[in-house]
Amino acid sequence: MKKLFLTICFSLVLANLPAAARIVEIKDVTSIPKEPVPIDMTAPEGLPDPNNTEEVIAFFRDRFNNASVSRAENLNDLNQSNAVDVQHSTEYIRQMQENSKSTFEKIYDQAIGRITDTPKDDVLASGTRFFELASEQSPSSATELQRPDVPVVNAVLPTGRRLLVPAREHIPYMLSSFNILPTGLIQVTEDITVVANGQKLKHGVTKILPKYSKSRSGVRKKLDIQLLSVTINNQKIPYVLEEIGDYIIIKPQQKYVLQPGVYNYSFKYLLDRKLWYYDDFTEFYWDVTGSYLNLVITSANAIVSIPDGKNFLTQNVLTGYPNRLSHNRAMIASLDNNALGFASTLPILPGEGMHILVSLDKNVFLEPGIGRRFVWFVTDYGDILFALAGLAAVLISYMLSWQYLKRRGTKSNISFRLTAPILSYLSKNSFDKTAFGASLLELYRKNIIDIQKQDQNILLIKKTDDLSALSRSEKKAVNNLFVGKDSVLSATLPNALKFKRAANAMEKGTKVFLKLFSLQLNVGYLVFSIGMLILTEIAIAMLGINPLQTGLVLFSGTLTVAFYLWILKRRFKSKTVNYTVKILGGIFILFAVLLMGIYIKLISAFFLVATVYTIFEYSELFTKRNNLLKMRNKDCEELRNYLETHAQTIAHGHEFASQQANIFALNLRPFYPINNDIARIYKLDIVAEIIQLL
Repeated sequence: MKKLFLTICFSLVLANLPAAARIVEIKDVTSIPKEPVPIDMTAPEGLPDPNNTEEVIAFFRDRFNNASVSRAENLNDLNQSNAVDVQHSTEYIRQMQENSKSTFEKIYDQAIGRITDTPKDDVLASGTRFFELASEQSPSSATELQRPDVPVVNAVLPTGRRLLVPAREHIPYMLSSFNILPTGLIQVTEDITVVANGQKLKHGVTKILPKYSKSRSGVRKKLDIQLLSVTINNQKIPYVLEEIGDYIIIKPQQKYVLQPGVYNYSFKYLLDRKLWYYDDFTEFYWDVTGSYLNLVITSANAIVSIPDGKNFLTQNVLTGYPNRLSHNRAMIASLDNNALGFASTLPILPGEGMHILVSLDKNVFLEPGIGRRFVWFVTDYGDILFALAGLAAVLISYMLSWQYLKRRGTKSNISFRLTAPILSYLSKNSFDKTAFGASLLELYRKNIIDIQKQDQNILLIKKTDDLSALSRSEKKAVNNLFVGKDSVLSATLPNALKFKRAANAMEKGTKVFLKLFSLQLNVGYLVFSIGMLILTEIAIAMLGINPLQTGLVLFSGTLTVAFYLWILKRRFKSKTVNYTVKILGGIFILFAVLLMGIYIKLISAFFLVATVYTIFEYSELFTKRNNLLKMRNKDCEELRNYLETHAQTIAHGHEFASQQANIFALNLRPFYPINNDIARIYKLDIVAEIIQLL
């Protein structure tokens, strides 16, 4: 008490001394005075003599008797001579601060207390290197304070508290807060402090959540997750949800590079369908650290709160690897009747998890109604239902389209010109030598080429370079016959390859024309079936976490399947090439199915593939000669009957020039022998000799 009394007196004296001093410049050690210089400490007027105890006691007694008690916040200056500053004890102030802490701060202090036992001064004394970060936590502001053995950084946690942590890449602190609402919806806030050094966290924190929730009996249901916001050091950053397999990934919308430093992440999202409703209780389970399997977590914490006035039935926390879970590495704190805190007592290693499990009174939550259960059912099985409905619609539309086309018969608004090659193809269901000979006669009729026989030589003479009136296949055939500036072609064995190339060009052109014509006849079915496929994929994509991403995957997958189905239907002359192409096509189709199976159920992906195959198969059936094209066979038969019946008339008139190619295509040469009236333009026998080269 005596020391305290003297200290008060000394403080009063010093407080009233003039704040001035004489500065003496010291140039070297010899300039330091060897004897202390006496200082005149005359007390100001009104103060007692410090050496007279009775005067000092009387002075303070008088001051205390005349003092007035006021609230501290109403006093402008506690240093005035008539003011007394009365302070509570240190223990009382600490208790008041503890009572005013939020739930977050209580859990935080319990967790951080375990890793802050060593004061900073003791660490400095041990020769440890420190890096100080600016308040904005800019990585470039890190400065080395002392050379060490272990690097340490000063991390600012979400509460604003500074903490010395190792400078290696890890998670010093994380807290997951779960606010369970009466409807079963869960508001989640996850605050994560990370130390990044450009290794695993090169592009920031990517959070991984389970896509499905499992019950005690193994029943699985899809979670409904809605991302609200993501902030880094209180700055909002665009993040998106992405589905991959059984996981939902919260990733940056645009890729960025995270510079070395300390960062505070805050993820906020809503969870639905995470609660399991049993007969006697409702249960909530979550793996707090399951998203960070590749980083050490120094302190993992969680808070679970339920509506006011409700209580927890049981609670549990397990920590460790999946097959080696322990009760001894975490603690549970009752923060309130309706709030529980969970905290790890030891660091969480890579691959380990911190699993919290609480059971609640069933009456705490509202039972889901019929409407909500229906929405859940569509969420779980909607992709299967939509994919199956799309396939059924395509099948039914084919049947209806086929019946409609049969009733319509040969009536069509689409023009169809029976050329000689088409006549030959329809009559035999193949493009043979006769069809190519008819093509040459078509070119002769159009005055593109001339066909002459001189002695034993048969010559094809190109009469013009203007091929604008020809079809694409006819142009290609002419260019194959007359290469470069050649205008004369001899029908000899050395030129057989040119004739074969021209024949192949005409064959491809004829088949393509007939297929396009068949598709035109049934364009209604194709538009409807492809439209149903697209609508099916859109409906399935809307059920996903990220509809745009799921839709793009489904569209690219079905496009890949369609392309390789088309490849599989092609035939190649080489067996080796044929088998290789078919094997590779099958592998790519399987890969596309597996890729779609990552975002939707595998059976739904197979239904989509079946829909694409159905569209392809029915389109092929429509192009068959005996299906839609058989409606044009009547035109062929009518033309055949006409040419046979009027052969005598046609063979002696001008009509022979226009019908010569058709006569050759339908193998009606016996009805049209050469005569003087048509000898100048008669080329049936010459063309018959040419096709023997093929």
